[in-house]
Amino acid sequence: MTASELTGAGLPPSAGPAPAPTAPWRAALIALFVLLLVSLAARTFFAFWEPPFDGTVRYDDIRALGAAYWPMNLYLGGPGYALSWVATAIFLVLLGRGRGGPLNLLGALLAGVGGVLFALVITAEALPFAYAADPAVLPESEGRELFALLNTHLGLLIPAIVGTQIVISAGVLLALAGTLLSRTMPRPLSLTGIVYILLIAALPADLLGRGATMAAYLLQVALAAAIGWYGLRAGLGRRPARPRRAAGGPTRL
Repeated sequence: MTASELTGAGLPPSAGPAPAPTAPWRAALIALFVLLLVSLAARTFFAFWEPPFDGTVRYDDIRALGAAYWPMNLYLGGPGYALSWVATAIFLVLLGRGRGGPLNLLGALLAGVGGVLFALVITAEALPFAYAADPAVLPESEGRELFALLNTHLGLLIPAIVGTQIVISAGVLLALAGTLLSRTMPRPLSLTGIVYILLIAALPADLLGRGATMAAYLLQVALAAAIGWYGLRAGLGRRPARPRRAAGGPTRL
């Protein structure tokens, strides 16, 4: 046996540099990032377009929107929230490495499922108000009476709305903690995201005015976009693992 054979005996063969991402993988990730940005823009436009909510949905506010209220909820607001959180969840998975991987997986699951449920709940909430404000469905007097009745029963949906928001926040919080362990995002950004989520959770909602609420919302959108950007970079640095065949022979099981 030669000296070179003795030196290499018992050592696994070098894996070499990580393979470059395939073209379909790169295209899929870039398309997902574009989808994230578009859905974030859609839900942001919807959030500023929709009348402010202070615990009561008012007939005059919804009636002033005319026939646009229900289509905007169905085709813009609801899908915007659902798609943005699903895309964010996928990028959170791509940011998972090493010790932080399990936290990212659990956080992504909570954020994705919570986001879809949140979108479904807020869309379902809008439907009866849209019908009640439509003069082609109900006369104004009856519509106002139905608004009053619906507002007295909004408490039935509040637990679902607040609960899904808590699930989303918990998921992103766990995933950001995972990025601290795996160092797949800049440490200041991960810490800023964690502090933001904890502050929003600690502050009573009724203490925030319209301006502060929208500023907090824009910070959430910026955080989701940043997660998408670094998730995209992480994903482009690798591709899904493929089974490798041993050199010189078939793969053994």
